[in-house]
Amino acid sequence: MFPDITFLGLELYDWCIIAGVVLALVVARVYSDLLKIPARLQNLVYVTAIVAIAAGLGGAILFQSIYNWIETGVFEWRGMTFYGGLICGAIIFLVGYFPVGKKICGDMPKEYFPQVAGMAACAIAIAHCVGRIGCLFAGCCYGRPTDAWYGIYLPAVGEKVIPTQLFESIFLFCLFIVLTVLLFKTKVSPLGVYLTAYAVFRFCIEFVRDDDRGQFVGALSPSQFWSILLFVIGVCVIILPYLLKYLKGRRNKSDPA
Repeated sequence: MFPDITFLGLELYDWCIIAGVVLALVVARVYSDLLKIPARLQNLVYVTAIVAIAAGLGGAILFQSIYNWIETGVFEWRGMTFYGGLICGAIIFLVGYFPVGKKICGDMPKEYFPQVAGMAACAIAIAHCVGRIGCLFAGCCYGRPTDAWYGIYLPAVGEKVIPTQLFESIFLFCLFIVLTVLLFKTKVSPLGVYLTAYAVFRFCIEFVRDDDRGQFVGALSPSQFWSILLFVIGVCVIILPYLLKYLKGRRNKSDPA
């Protein structure tokens, strides 16, 4: 929408991405203190998170480039997709957190992983929330044409469209609040709730998206395919602690006194 309004050579989209990353790191810092995560482990989390963010940006571009190649037959480095960034960033974070973290912090990474995972879910949600505002400024990721009151005119499209970027940003902000409450007030996994809730929302909103992304598997768009996969993972993350507790209880009952 405003690709030419720049400061220091950056567009508003770029500034929103930067603001989202900075806000995510601030959330991680504040929540780490509130959760009383040891300083040594905090430092590991921050360094690993920064590396994961860099890898995530590369993954976001790589995934979109592969989608473009599947659709057009031409491979070129352009565009970004959130799921590519999330998947690649998560893989790099887990590699840095567990194998490397065990050598640096001993058993602390395993002991504090539920808190770190919940904190990460909150940070990702708020960063993504701000990033989607950047998509609105850039005029990408837009919805179908509409004459409804909530439609927004995008110069790049030449007509009013459903502001799916804005709707997603609002959803992610509300999800951030819910995840924060879950992290500090309950034992429910914020990471599992994030994965399932966002997967359902993203799968559904894809039906009103109108930017050309093509089909990936059957009639599914790339984001719908990954939404299904992440929903399954999210459900497993939510139920796994209860399943392990149930199995432990059964094992204890079966043991002779």
